[in-house]
Amino acid sequence: MQEKNQDSLERAYATLKAMKSNINGITTIYGVPEKYISQYHAALDMLEGTGIDVTQFRIPPSEVQHCETIPTVSYPGQPKEYTKEKYVTKGLLLTKLDTILMYFDLTHSDEPRRIGFTPPGK
Repeated sequence: MQEKNQDSLERAYATLKAMKSNINGITTIYGVPEKYISQYHAALDMLEGTGIDVTQFRIPPSEVQHCETIPTVSYPGQPKEYTKEKYVTKGLLLTKLDTILMYFDLTHSDEPRRIGFTPPGK
């Protein structure tokens, strides 16, 4: 069982690192498409399966929204049109990715991590 948990941790970590590395390639003018948020949540589900509480790392459903399209021609009284697909802002996804990856660094690194200030000479 421990080996399966380690494999799940490694796969989830690899997925999250790849998403962060490729964020510019998956971002459109509207933000990050919902299908990538689903992949992000699938990686979190893998972590959750190992016993890690991932609640704070999830993107709330209210943040995944249809976006107002940019009309090619605009006229007064024109009704707003929205994208068929839902998106989340790139900044929110990057923040969540940084947070979970930093959590990994702090909790699963072989090197001891210090949090806080260490005065010179100590």
